[in-house]
Amino acid sequence: MGMNYFHAHIYFSSTDLTYAQALKGHAVSTNLFSEIKLHESAVGPHPTGMLELHFNQANYEPVITWIESQRADRSVLVHQDTGDDVKDHTNGIRWLGQNLTLNFDFFEQIKSRPELRVHQ
Repeated sequence: MGMNYFHAHIYFSSTDLTYAQALKGHAVSTNLFSEIKLHESAVGPHPTGMLELHFNQANYEPVITWIESQRADRSVLVHQDTGDDVKDHTNGIRWLGQNLTLNFDFFEQIKSRPELRVHQ
């Protein structure tokens, strides 16, 4: 983790799982991502299921271009991965599509219950 690493969260509805599974397969074939996780339902501060993509600074623009070509009208959150979850999900975030509301109560919960963290 550090200033050169990022996450993108491509949100989808519960009826959109087939899209998300197909997109995960497509993401794997691009070689743009260091880690790809499919969350079928809401996890952590995120409001819905999502495809979580990890990538580095060198791939930032190619990733944004790829996401824009794939997301249709879905919302996407892009943020740095510094290891500070609150900062990462509030400072310098970038939305593609409609901004969604994150559950910031979750960040308070993990202060006393670190086992709830999405990224260990």
